[in-house]
Amino acid sequence: MKLHREYLRDGKAVPVSAEHVEGDRWRVRVGPATHEFRAQLLGDGGVRLAPVGEEFDRSFVAYGAPAGKDYMVRVNGRTHTLAAPVSQRGSGAAAADGTIRAPMTGTVLDVLCAPGDTVAADQTLVVLSAMKMEHKLAAGVAGVVQAVAAKKGVIVDQGAALVVVERAPAVG
Repeated sequence: MKLHREYLRDGKAVPVSAEHVEGDRWRVRVGPATHEFRAQLLGDGGVRLAPVGEEFDRSFVAYGAPAGKDYMVRVNGRTHTLAAPVSQRGSGAAAADGTIRAPMTGTVLDVLCAPGDTVAADQTLVVLSAMKMEHKLAAGVAGVVQAVAAKKGVIVDQGAALVVVERAPAVG
């Protein structure tokens, strides 16, 4: 079994592949770098990965879930979004259009904004719990919050619009 996708890193497409070698061993390529791991599925949906050939046990647990054409990965308490290149997104998905959408079905843990608030592009506006992970969601644009549909404690479907931010006009 071999999986292959491209994701964005620093604005450039990077090929990522995972190939089953044998038993519990997998070979993972990220760009030009190749890593080999022993993988153990965990009952909670995670995977324990242990690098092959290292002296010390440097294993870690990872969780992953699709988020539209992107993929979200949680490793060592941090959630990373692997963004698909624009060519794979299609014309309907704007990268930073100011609308925060639920990357997957989950429960809203907190809403940190209200209509009329001025927000920064990287400011956390909604915290979502999904697949035993906490996702801090930002609009990706600086501006003014126009609408908030997210409500604390409510389960939302993947793709649901949670907050809309109107982009601040460019200065200069």
